Amino acid sequence: MFVTVVRITLLFILSLPAALSAQELPSVRVGMLQFGTAHWELAHIRNAGLDRHYGYRLELIPLANSSAGRLALSAGSVDWIVSDWVWAAQRTLAGEALRFIPFSTRIGELLVPSASPVRSLADLSGKRIGVAGGPQGKSWQLLQAAARLQGVDLTTAASVSFGSPPLLGRELQQGRIDALLTFWHFAARLRARGDYRTLIGADEIAAQLGLDPALPMLGYLARASFVVEKHALANAFASSVYAAKRQLRDDRHWPALRPLMRADAEADFAALRHGYRAGEPQARLSPALIDSAVRAWPLLGDPDRPLPRDIFIGVGE
Repeated sequence: MFVTVVRITLLFILSLPAALSAQELPSVRVGMLQFGTAHWELAHIRNAGLDRHYGYRLELIPLANSSAGRLALSAGSVDWIVSDWVWAAQRTLAGEALRFIPFSTRIGELLVPSASPVRSLADLSGKRIGVAGGPQGKSWQLLQAAARLQGVDLTTAASVSFGSPPLLGRELQQGRIDALLTFWHFAARLRARGDYRTLIGADEIAAQLGLDPALPMLGYLARASFVVEKHALANAFASSVYAAKRQLRDDRHWPALRPLMRADAEADFAALRHGYRAGEPQARLSPALIDSAVRAWPLLGDPDRPLPRDIFIGVGE
């Protein structure tokens, strides 16, 4: 009995330095959607120990939806969320300065059945369009701008309904809508499971509008005060994100993420893995990409005020 107690005591004493070391690391709180693609990347950061390698402890905060994430960031209950730079710029102009590091160039795709007669945006006149998310979604705003170049106002020329991606996916499968603008990973699943084709993706829409398709719409956002006051910690998080993206180019890391991806079918798994990699952005935006954001701003943000370029400055540098 005495020997057993001694062994337990020794094990406890030996484990103390590691436990204390883990507690001493500063935490970074990241709000994330449990079924969002950022969860895959964040989970890999923890699985691979990249947070500890860069000197912090990653704390994941589940969010009900994107609006909840924006509220959490504004309230200071999380340090980072994934959202778009347009909203970051709008909040910055409103007095809540934010900073942005790129997450993905992938946002949405417009799907139609393979046999659909719709071949161009002009063909959407008189059609029923499902739009995942709400009317402020960036894919929807870009699609409307591209359609206007072809002389079509989709808000009046088509019947538009907004809803959740799974609901609208079922509507497309059952023939209740003619086209579906949805997030890329839902589009990838539909293409893998059924007879659908992409009429146009957000990257092609951007090109039609004279924008650089490599411009990432989505990124990790933090309050500027956090980046300034905890600059080393913000840079550590950014470095772990860049490292995760590099490591996820290797297939060996993906089986651990498969349960989060809800990809039972091999075709789904391969399509989602490929789609994530296809959206890998530049780690730090080049001046040319920031210029592209400036050109996009009047279409997506406030045409009467200039884009605050400093949302792209100060993290990971």
